[in-house]
Amino acid sequence: MGGMANRRSDRISISLPVEASGIDAENHPFIDTATTVVLNRHGARLSLKRELQPGQSITLVRKLPNGTQRKAEARIVVREKDAIDAPAYGIAFADPDTDFWGIEFPSQTQARAAVVRVLVECTHCHSQELAYLDGRELKEFETDRLFARQCRTCEAPTIWKQPHEASARQRASAEAAETILAAPESNAREIPRYDTRLTACVRVGKQEEMAVCENVSHQGVAFRSRSNYEAGALIEIAVPFTAGTANVFIPAVIVHSRRLPSAGLHRHGAKYLHKD
Repeated sequence: MGGMANRRSDRISISLPVEASGIDAENHPFIDTATTVVLNRHGARLSLKRELQPGQSITLVRKLPNGTQRKAEARIVVREKDAIDAPAYGIAFADPDTDFWGIEFPSQTQARAAVVRVLVECTHCHSQELAYLDGRELKEFETDRLFARQCRTCEAPTIWKQPHEASARQRASAEAAETILAAPESNAREIPRYDTRLTACVRVGKQEEMAVCENVSHQGVAFRSRSNYEAGALIEIAVPFTAGTANVFIPAVIVHSRRLPSAGLHRHGAKYLHKD
């Protein structure tokens, strides 16, 4: 899937079933169901209970919400493990321009102006896209978890929401985040920042922790958490993090950290790592 600062598109943390077929490491043909751990425009990390080797090719088939299906050839890039230590593989599509996921990904130029990123679905035609929200859309989303925007398929303004994915672990984590809430601190800055109480998820390797945002901008985020991340630490953070749905994790670096003794928490400032 590439290094943190060099990814060609944002990664969406979502579990989707995909049919995978090919020849395994023991030279046996197979057709199995794989599950995405994360995905981006050009590939994914798949949980697949088959022994495969880097460099091997596999065929993927995915059924879209509208009833159609898409097919793509992919190459195994790296062998990894998922959250429960089952086999997982980083894969890259043979054709980097293939639209396998049926999700509209904005360009990286647009990413630089994004306040938050969220996977959303048109409530009319059910097409999906990775949305980069500005300050106005963020306020709409934070209030109702809905917002209006132009739909390319409907060719008209429609209402958009997050597509749901059942996940008991995410629901439990989100509930735990409610105990982290505390009064936000504000500082005057030249860069527009938007005060918020969005729930976030901080990921370091396989470890995840719930956090609460104080403010967000197109350059980074300020959040509170129980853990102390030192300046210079590399993290991935999803803002917003919503239980039971897809979440977009952005690579970032901690630029400052301060202990809040009265709350038993730590306040952090993180800067997004964008590809130049």
